[in-house]
Amino acid sequence: MDAPGGVRAVGPRVPDPRAWGGRLAQAVSEVLAGDRPISQLVRFTDEAVFADLNRRVRMLGLTTTATARGANERSSVRSVRVCTPAKEIAEVAAHVRHGERSRAIAFRMEIRRNRWVCTALEIG
Repeated sequence: MDAPGGVRAVGPRVPDPRAWGGRLAQAVSEVLAGDRPISQLVRFTDEAVFADLNRRVRMLGLTTTATARGANERSSVRSVRVCTPAKEIAEVAAHVRHGERSRAIAFRMEIRRNRWVCTALEIG
């Protein structure tokens, strides 16, 4: 089947990088807040990114659960910006709010095995 522009589509479609980047920013934010287990990110990050996130979680000593906090303290993605320097690479910058605090999350995603995988992560 031909895709728009006469290019033949091969294999399953990779999700839109902006939508996928927003979901990943939300998931990373929830992991750092203790609202989501880090194990849920293992498929969507490479080994180095996962190890760094795991180190951060251990340093923060995240032992609280989502039910222990009020709903107004949940993280929410406010904006997502995407740059695509190559067809199989997307660089994402997201603004995330957690309660009264804002946080910037920037990461690089690469297509590996027909899905986006986070290969670099910076958290501000």
